[in-house]
Amino acid sequence: MPELSEIEYSRDACVQAVRDYYHFLTQMYLDDTDFVYPPDDDENGWPTINDENLADVDKDETVLDLLRHLPYVRQNPDDGGSDAIQVAPFTTITDWAADAALIADGSYDGESLKTATEGGTLCDVIPPHVVGLTAGPRDNNIFLVDTELGIVLWPECPGEVVKASRRSPLLPSSVRPVSDDPYDYEDDEEQAEWRGDSTAWSIPHFFEMLKDQFRTLEFVPITKTTVWVTHPYFHAQDAEVIVPAVREIYRKHHWPDLEQYDKAACQAEIQAYLRGNYPRFVE
Repeated sequence: MPELSEIEYSRDACVQAVRDYYHFLTQMYLDDTDFVYPPDDDENGWPTINDENLADVDKDETVLDLLRHLPYVRQNPDDGGSDAIQVAPFTTITDWAADAALIADGSYDGESLKTATEGGTLCDVIPPHVVGLTAGPRDNNIFLVDTELGIVLWPECPGEVVKASRRSPLLPSSVRPVSDDPYDYEDDEEQAEWRGDSTAWSIPHFFEMLKDQFRTLEFVPITKTTVWVTHPYFHAQDAEVIVPAVREIYRKHHWPDLEQYDKAACQAEIQAYLRGNYPRFVE
């Protein structure tokens, strides 16, 4: 397990890890058009992400610099939040650039954005050098990037995720959660508590772990907006039938062997299966 002292933060490495992850998802079930990228002709990145627009989010310049250079998942203004693209089970990405623009025109506010990206129980204790990548309904996952330590923290990460990654034949044994106990390096009891309730990885390892969950079909995309899991903690109507059936379709089309995997044919068969049996899922 990597030691915290061995990990360093790099903005460029973080941006590249996110870009690589999104590209990976386009190989399986999403499309290039589902993502938006900072302007190519502006080295400063997204212009809406600045001190003025995000003053009430209370983030330091290192975080703002990261947010200005990250790609995001394209938002559909008609979604209403319920049909957003998922990049992991119960996980939707915050488009910080779009939300900053909404704050600028007065239709959103920084305090609400902070709560959405950090959760109602953590938003009062998350420090300025930590930022949430995700947002959504209350039961959505929260992924937090710590730009001082160079790690991603997943509060209340299901133990099944860690167990699945440990036994995966496709994931290098070096890709493991950070071993350090936050109570050993964090003097503030409140900070140590929330960190202790989270599982942490180095930033590159975190996204490699997520990729592996998809490769091994522990994470199962049902549609673009619905990703389910095989873990025992998960219960949803008809999941015990849909998840095994969709997993089998992915395997039939040779996932995760990208040399043989036919994404278009696979997704078409999944849609046909859902249309014939569970039409409420068909997009």
